[in-house]
Amino acid sequence: MANDTTNKILEAAFEIVAQNKISGTRMHLIAKEAGMVQSNLHYYYPTKHDLMIALLDSIQERFTQKRMSSVDLEEKSFVENLQGLFYEKKDDIRNHKKIDYVQFDFWVQGTVNSEIREKFKDAFDIWIKNIIEVLKKDPDFEENKSADYRMLPYLIVSIMMGASMQYLIDEEKFDLDDYFTAAEKMILNFLK
Repeated sequence: MANDTTNKILEAAFEIVAQNKISGTRMHLIAKEAGMVQSNLHYYYPTKHDLMIALLDSIQERFTQKRMSSVDLEEKSFVENLQGLFYEKKDDIRNHKKIDYVQFDFWVQGTVNSEIREKFKDAFDIWIKNIIEVLKKDPDFEENKSADYRMLPYLIVSIMMGASMQYLIDEEKFDLDDYFTAAEKMILNFLK
């Protein structure tokens, strides 16, 4: 029962943060969105900070679960897994825009809140680790130990986050499929 309630609260918190940003989020708004009284909300999350940390954790868990369904290191080729990483990001940009808006807001909060910053660093570390696992499926990546190759996972993250930032601010500026096709070609050419 508690799991259902905490999930309902986290979903409500996500919606309120997506609408109002973290700075404009209030516990009474989350309680209203969750269909509960504020005192019940405080039973599960005594402070807004506690709730925001739990929300950040749940967002990271969502990303990890989604990545696990997009990447299959045992059954798929390197190229298929690279495409899976890009597909995952394109799907979020197109169909789950709020997740990127909320993620960007947490990034901003991480510039002033050390706990959020550490959680965000951990989330990026997991993302980089997942990308490295995909890259290791390409023999050229494993054989080349240059600094350029070591930077490739970070460049891939930048390509994906850059797509979100640019596309979500002006969806008419470029075609998202063309963007990721070009990104894939760049990475494959780099690895040759």
